[in-house]
Amino acid sequence: MFVDIVTIATFLLVCFVFFLIGDAIAAGHRSGRKKGLNLNEQGSKSYSNSKVGVFSRAMAGVVPQTDEEIKKIELDLKRAGYYRSTALVEYLATRNLLIVLVLIGTGIGCVLADPGTNIPEIILVVGLLVAGAGYGLPRMVLHSQANRRVHRIQKGLPDALDLVMMCLTGGVPLRTALQRVTEEVRYSHPDVAVEFDIIRRHADANSMSDALKQFAKRIDAPDVNALSLMISQTERLGTNVSTALIDFADGVRRKYRQRAEEHSSKTSIKLLFPVIFCMAPPIYILFFGPAVLELRNFLIREHRPGGILEPSSFGESISTTSQTVRNTANDNPTP
Repeated sequence: MFVDIVTIATFLLVCFVFFLIGDAIAAGHRSGRKKGLNLNEQGSKSYSNSKVGVFSRAMAGVVPQTDEEIKKIELDLKRAGYYRSTALVEYLATRNLLIVLVLIGTGIGCVLADPGTNIPEIILVVGLLVAGAGYGLPRMVLHSQANRRVHRIQKGLPDALDLVMMCLTGGVPLRTALQRVTEEVRYSHPDVAVEFDIIRRHADANSMSDALKQFAKRIDAPDVNALSLMISQTERLGTNVSTALIDFADGVRRKYRQRAEEHSSKTSIKLLFPVIFCMAPPIYILFFGPAVLELRNFLIREHRPGGILEPSSFGESISTTSQTVRNTANDNPTP
């Protein structure tokens, strides 16, 4: 009876998935005919006339997402370096397609499995676990990738700022300095080069202050936020930008040095327990091993015939001792 219920539930689940896909495709066609389906706030060009674009939008809408979660995913995509206007749709479509394929495969496996065994239940449980992993793992990988890229940007920022400072000291404007530094650090710090190029293009289209604000919003890191605020204030107040960049780069390097020292001080404490559990047993063996082996050899030797721990010899020794005690008592009677 339980197997029949599982089969029916799996069939209904597969039907529901196909219904969601069809409804998403129909909604994509309707919204595409109405307003062209702009994929982001800036009104970038969409794939409304492409079959691949329609399928991607349909798959992206299969699993509902809250607005807050969409914003977090979009921020992680930008922090990871995916700046295409279709990056969000492609990410959601790829993840949801994986989930749908797993659910469809689970349903087919449960229907085709032998109802007289527990194989359908095993397939159902494994399929649901894989579908859950397919929902959560891409998000974790994306977040980790974004954090690694932000760390690389923060690490390469002081070197790039030194080059910008040298250009500014030579009388080069800030936008031209960013362009030259982008070409110089393209191979040593490619992530910084990409961000500087985006800043320069945004500054050409709008203003340097707005470009720096967008840069801080994209990366969402304390050092980048401080850099954006500092350059904006120096441009607004008319102070020397190169001097501020020197101080900022030195401050970032000092902060990284302090972080390195902090990590090194924590490393000794973290290594304490592995050292205890890995090195203490050999030390104990080295100290107590010879004594234990000597004790073992002594016990083996003395349990042999003629040894002091041999049962018959031990019995004779006890009887001899008892006789000696009695003789001593007879020779020295108590008054």
